[in-house]
Amino acid sequence: MHIDLRSDTVTNPTQGMLEAMHNAKLGDDVYGEDPTVNALQTRLAKMFGKEKALFFPTGTMANQAAIKLHTQPGEQVICDKYAHIYNYEGGGASFNSGVSCKLVDGHRGMMTAEQVILAIYVPLPRADAQKMSGAVSAALAE
Repeated sequence: MHIDLRSDTVTNPTQGMLEAMHNAKLGDDVYGEDPTVNALQTRLAKMFGKEKALFFPTGTMANQAAIKLHTQPGEQVICDKYAHIYNYEGGGASFNSGVSCKLVDGHRGMMTAEQVILAIYVPLPRADAQKMSGAVSAALAE
């Protein structure tokens, strides 16, 4: 089996994976009634020593939830110029969370602490500065 980690959509499932999907017990996860999702979330919470875990079916969905959780409208997310959230998520950060991306020229998605510090936006003193803060709330590393 060839494993390609570029995306969650480019690796094809093996026969064993297909059989597991076919035989999985199903329920409505919105109402907490999917035993497979519940078991996965419980297993991962224990694995990482957390009280709870939440399953996201796509990386994009997880990214957007994380951005929403860690930011407020008008703030910035510092990320590499090739970051998935900037190039492949259709403006989701701006649309879903009201934030903008401050791009950094990293190395293969990695940024140095100095690059992050230099990218932090500090607004000029103005009477309406609180409305236009553009404060940084998150730095993304892929």
